[in-house]
Amino acid sequence: MTIDFHSHILPYLDDGSESIEESIRLLDIMAQNGTDTLICSPHFYCHEIDIHSFLEARQNSYEQLKPHLKPEHPKILLGSEVLYSSKLIKLDDLEKLCIEGTNYLLLEMPYLRLSKQIIDSVSELVDSGRVKVIVAHIERYLNFTDYADLEELMSLDVLGQLNANSFLERKTRKMCLKLLNNGFAQVIGSDMHHEDRGVPIKMAYEVIEKKLGPERVVEIEESGNRILKDMETYDIIEL
Repeated sequence: MTIDFHSHILPYLDDGSESIEESIRLLDIMAQNGTDTLICSPHFYCHEIDIHSFLEARQNSYEQLKPHLKPEHPKILLGSEVLYSSKLIKLDDLEKLCIEGTNYLLLEMPYLRLSKQIIDSVSELVDSGRVKVIVAHIERYLNFTDYADLEELMSLDVLGQLNANSFLERKTRKMCLKLLNNGFAQVIGSDMHHEDRGVPIKMAYEVIEKKLGPERVVEIEESGNRILKDMETYDIIEL
């Protein structure tokens, strides 16, 4: 099963889809490219909105979209892309931001050096047992931090997600393959916002299959299946 773990196709919510019509066009593209399940992960910023208001807005967006969905469209699961904050661990109902049916939270790190304080804060969140963490588009942070810092973050009991388009760009392809080979990432996301921002994960799979072999794509898909079954991170990392 081909699972897209990161998208912004719900209309009217964030910097993603701006209309129902655009959302349907994006879902058409995903369907045509073989995506079976789609995690809708609109941005959540705890300094801008409370969890209850976010969940209400997300559900309202989904309810507006539902009547327009087609049978061939991917199955939609609701989630969020939660921007890191040291305050997250103190938020009531943080678990409600996780991918639907799981205790997995897609966590976006700040776009600055991954300091010891930040990494320790993520470690505290993980150790609390409240949520299991998937770090979003881990390749992006190397524009702001050292590889050793990212390695320290990903040595925690967390999973990693890579963006499909990063496998298509020459300047990031080699690094994404390295991160995948080194066990830093287990799943792929389109991070689709608009038709010209984000690509279906099938395109990343084609690169991975060519460079690392078809068995690696099978492993990624199995990792995704295990996440949606809410299996423990060690059952996925050791795949």
